[in-house]
Amino acid sequence: MKLKVLLVQNSAIIGNKKATFDNIDSLLSQYKDSQIDLIILPEVWSIGWYCQNFTAEAETLENSPSIDFLKEIALNYKANVIGGSIILKNEDKYTNTCPIISTKGELVSTYNKMHLFSHKGSEENKYITVGNELKIINYKNTKIGLTICYDIRFPEIYREYSKHGVEIFINMAAWSNKKPEHWEIMHRARAIENQCYMITVDQTGKITDKEYNLGNSMIINPWGDIEASLHAEEACLLYSIDTDKVNELRKSFPLISDRRDTDFKTFNYKEINLYE
Repeated sequence: MKLKVLLVQNSAIIGNKKATFDNIDSLLSQYKDSQIDLIILPEVWSIGWYCQNFTAEAETLENSPSIDFLKEIALNYKANVIGGSIILKNEDKYTNTCPIISTKGELVSTYNKMHLFSHKGSEENKYITVGNELKIINYKNTKIGLTICYDIRFPEIYREYSKHGVEIFINMAAWSNKKPEHWEIMHRARAIENQCYMITVDQTGKITDKEYNLGNSMIINPWGDIEASLHAEEACLLYSIDTDKVNELRKSFPLISDRRDTDFKTFNYKEINLYE
């Protein structure tokens, strides 16, 4: 099965959603007749990674300019949209939320980020409530699991997805260029250990005067090879994924069937002391 995906690597114009919308329209314009299955955006693509602004920039499901914009994209390109993330307000709680939009321009579900990055000057947990539900998209006989940015550092979420037959992971991020090795190594590792495709979509451009997003959005195959990628430029990446590669690898090298997930719950653990 072939899935045509379009990755949108943009730089949010902080404080000006309308300008950011216009910029994304410009990035997408050359792909009007490309017959795309999935259009995927980065984390907080409409406001940028600036935690102190999250509550002020939050939207609601009932009044969301960002979701309305994503619905227009879905209708105009006849594609499903995996909408990176926006900050949603529900009563007194805020979530870092990925909207999922169908080709009919309908909001069909959301995924809330499960792990909040609150280190190195960021305070996401001061403003955002953690999610507690995995979301698997079923599309064209393919299962797709969603994660957001810092989730990548916690392999158990991907292991849980793979137990449920997921063949493609999508991780949407606003990842700093201070950690490029971690970005590549962890995404390739998640693909290898779960024999899945991994799609990474990162913002690019300025975070603060001293820090920038990495960019380097990637398509990684189940062997951990990078099949396609961007650098630090604002750009889109159009790529056709062959999901048959997942099934072929899992049959020829049945790694997943060798797991001992149930056994680990019954193992005894003993500490051994070595003395000087």
